[in-house]
Amino acid sequence: MTSRHQRLIFYVALIFVLFNLYTPIGFSQPAKDKNHQKESFPPIEITSDRMRSENGGQKIIFSGNVAITQDGMSITSDIIEVYNTSDKKQTDEIVAIGNVEISRGNKKAKGDRAVYLKHLQKIILTGNPRAIAWEGDDIIEGREMIFLMKKDRFVVNERVHAKLFPKKK
Repeated sequence: MTSRHQRLIFYVALIFVLFNLYTPIGFSQPAKDKNHQKESFPPIEITSDRMRSENGGQKIIFSGNVAITQDGMSITSDIIEVYNTSDKKQTDEIVAIGNVEISRGNKKAKGDRAVYLKHLQKIILTGNPRAIAWEGDDIIEGREMIFLMKKDRFVVNERVHAKLFPKKK
């Protein structure tokens, strides 16, 4: 009886966490609603081969061909870990591990690991031996790239190499 009861509680908690997951996770600048002053985030879609929840829903792990899409941005990777606050109402951090690819419009980036910090609206992409970003034919490489989502810009650290092509008129 206890086992059945524990499973029921687990499934209810899991449904609650998944239902509320789309609101706190934001990979780009939130859309402004003219009728409401509060910021709202566009819906997020996550697909994977497997998912598991740990620590009562504080950590949710998606594994196997993971893809996240939201508002024109997509992230694919082998594993995505979602870390929620202790009350499970907010997402603190999202970590993508293994074969990470990020794309937004004609901008793309690749690396081994990406960490999204919601409160800073920042993605930190690292690679071993390098992380790569490109727009059109231009390529920029470095071991660490920091994407500032609200400002739509990024910083490259640790041995930067850039290959920039002249723009056609």
